Amino acid sequence: MTEYPAVYEFTPTGLSAFKRIFEGELPESAINPVDPQFALPVSGTKSISDAPAATSKELAARVLQSLGSEWTHVLPRAGIWAWLTFILRDVVFPKNSEGDRKPKEIHRWYPSSPGDWQKAQRHLVRMPVVLLGSLGDAADHLLCAHPSVLPEIREQLTSQQDMFSMEFQRAARQLYFDDGKNGLKRGAGGKTAGTPRRLAKVRQQLDVTWNLFDLDAAHIVNLLPREFDRFKPKAQ
Repeated sequence: MTEYPAVYEFTPTGLSAFKRIFEGELPESAINPVDPQFALPVSGTKSISDAPAATSKELAARVLQSLGSEWTHVLPRAGIWAWLTFILRDVVFPKNSEGDRKPKEIHRWYPSSPGDWQKAQRHLVRMPVVLLGSLGDAADHLLCAHPSVLPEIREQLTSQQDMFSMEFQRAARQLYFDDGKNGLKRGAGGKTAGTPRRLAKVRQQLDVTWNLFDLDAAHIVNLLPREFDRFKPKAQ
């Protein structure tokens, strides 16, 4: 495990090398993440380690702790998120049994513009930070998987920027998160009736009649059709 004294930001040279490394054109040893040629410390940030994390929430909390209260201001700075992705590569892109790292789709590792929502919401470091920083525990259902996984529920329930509502996500948490096991309820990861994929579609239908931003979580849950009953909280 390595402890870095601050969060760093890749220089243009570092950002270019990072991209070439993840595209398989350079070895990972081509970058020293604290060499001023490649990266410079970000003022006001705290130390951060590359220790393992069990969930995306755990990893996001670590990054938020290091970035501090001004984390929203650095969202557009690709060099910061690329640097974090590089030092956390063993957490978010662990090597396979053959010793190879397969980062796959570029949007999971290279920071897109935050304004390009369809791409930006797929980043495995920045998006969990955005979710935890903005929604707190209301994002538990979106962040309970291992950091290397982009789960179906996160893809479905962050696919549109207007889903980024505290009460809508609280409703989704009530439906799909099991506090007892700190993970998703059984069946919440599927594609059948009542699952997150269906919630994403039903939300659009409800939004025709209701302004969901004006409703609290309980009201949203009560509006859902019977197919969601198996996930609804049991009456006390």
